[in-house]
Amino acid sequence: MPVSYILSQAGKKIGKNPSLASDRATLLRFLNEAARELYDQADMVGILMEQVFKVNGDQTISCPWYVGPIRAAREVATQREWHINQMRPRYNQYSWKDMFKNLRIRNTQALMATVTNQSVGVITVPFVESPPIQVTVVGSTDLAANVSETITMSQTRMQTQNAYNDYVTVSKNVVNAYDVTLSDIDGAVLTVIPNCLLEASYQIIDVSAFPFLNNNGSPCNNYLEILYKKALPYLSNDSDTFPSKTNYDDILVNKMLQLYHEEQNKPEVALAYDSKATRSLARKNEDQNRATEDEIALVRNPHDQLHARISGGRFSRDAYRRGWYQ
Repeated sequence: MPVSYILSQAGKKIGKNPSLASDRATLLRFLNEAARELYDQADMVGILMEQVFKVNGDQTISCPWYVGPIRAAREVATQREWHINQMRPRYNQYSWKDMFKNLRIRNTQALMATVTNQSVGVITVPFVESPPIQVTVVGSTDLAANVSETITMSQTRMQTQNAYNDYVTVSKNVVNAYDVTLSDIDGAVLTVIPNCLLEASYQIIDVSAFPFLNNNGSPCNNYLEILYKKALPYLSNDSDTFPSKTNYDDILVNKMLQLYHEEQNKPEVALAYDSKATRSLARKNEDQNRATEDEIALVRNPHDQLHARISGGRFSRDAYRRGWYQ
């Protein structure tokens, strides 16, 4: 169900009227904080999505804005699974493993493309809204390590005052009707703020060198099927919904009540609502998965495939157990 239902239910329980601007702002503040907590708590039913992406190996890529945390990946042609690592394993003793069938999660940043022309930024919108939205950019210039400026979009195309070497944050003040695009002076798109978000945020990933290499000579190669968690939008309009279409609205209401009573210095009541929300989430996930046939892949330990050498003669591990020497 949409945001209108959640605000109505929560408002009745804490004495707020979502039809009043001040009360609605308070309820939305609690709602979006509750949504972030619930989103981070579990991969609830209906929040995972899978999609095929075309990528080149030995490159750094940015995922689309709607791709949240990645859960699994495999090659489309061979269906072989890929590994997913954080940044730190690369700095272990044997980092060559990163080169084979591996996605390395680097970071999340405001830009979807690297700045190649350090110049003023060009911000564009399809139409001027009423009131005009405000876009804030933060980045470095030749004269300062951190500069911030806010541009009121009174025209469909406007430029920043500063020439930026890089951008740390690109955000806007409200959820609006149209996407906002930031480009360099040559027209190359650097990032896009979706209209349903307040800030540009893109997940950056290193793709291993093999087996794709950095070209796509064959139409069958370079395709990955990725399982990911849907990105969490900013809930603002009455028609907005939580990413999972399964009904988690009453659980969100309980999370809102938890946060509300925390601010009211009622920790016992807040803890009760937190426990209720967690219990309801577990029950709903269990109920949705009662009929699914989940498989566990059991594979042979790689140690069993090793071959040793003793006194110049080779033998297999199984043969050694039976006394059959080579």
